[in-house]
Amino acid sequence: FFPLKTLELTVALIKPHAVKLPSVVESIKYEIVENKFYILRYKRCLMNVELASCMYKIHEKKPFYPRLVSHMTSGPIESFLLARENCITKWRHMMGITRACEAHLEDPFSYRGLYGLSNTRNATHGSDSAQSAEKECSVFFPDFCIPEWYNNEEIFFRNGYVKFDESQFVHVKEISGAPHLFQ
Repeated sequence: FFPLKTLELTVALIKPHAVKLPSVVESIKYEIVENKFYILRYKRCLMNVELASCMYKIHEKKPFYPRLVSHMTSGPIESFLLARENCITKWRHMMGITRACEAHLEDPFSYRGLYGLSNTRNATHGSDSAQSAEKECSVFFPDFCIPEWYNNEEIFFRNGYVKFDESQFVHVKEISGAPHLFQ
């Protein structure tokens, strides 16, 4: 017997040009659930320049930075805090290659292959590491305490004691039916 791995977290975004297309948003949301991600937080919001600059500070000196900040502040985004085993790798695989033109050829069924328009307007974003996920979580979901979730709720999610709240589009722990050890 091997215990289940601890769940990993990632921040996933649907970018403004893709959010303008309700069928794209619904398709991605459906696939998130179908691919067994737990949705811990979800919201639609507008990024202001300060938030976008903080989020993409790593790219500040790159030539595409102004275009990226401009795009990310051009309309609403959909933001998710996701959990599952190998969450970062799985989400990045579903997103596909960063450059949309390459994704169209090499990974046409990825989100970027299907919905990406350019390198900046490539449909989705995902944390590239656990450290990035932690930073991005604090930006998009400042009320979410990662250590507290790992201490109090992760075991419920890891063992499947959750229910999906469709009205909020999030998973929540389900105490009824969980072994007494979890409570």
